[in-house]
Amino acid sequence: MLISMSKHMRTFSGRSRPRRKQLKQRKTFTLSQDSITLLEELCARRGAGHRESVSAVLDEVLQAVAEAQRRHTIESATTAYYDGRSATEEREESDWAQFALSQMIADAGTFGESK
Repeated sequence: MLISMSKHMRTFSGRSRPRRKQLKQRKTFTLSQDSITLLEELCARRGAGHRESVSAVLDEVLQAVAEAQRRHTIESATTAYYDGRSATEEREESDWAQFALSQMIADAGTFGESK
């Protein structure tokens, strides 16, 4: 099965007109039968009246994988930050959190009062 992705933005040629820009590139992939079956099933699940191309579904799958990788990178960096804090930094953050909570409680006591 040939899987390709191609989409071009129409523009005009000439001096005052912008050049043609390519939004997607055509690529050909060789996939296992299991991968092809999965892509075709994903296409069919999109709804009876709205069947997307295999290329569009493959592009969405790849975008989802890229997003998962970005999320994992952020989560790893966040974990490394919190795991790398010193005891002093942890105490300082805890003190700030307690202070903020006390301010919220104080503000809740005055909520609804007119000034």
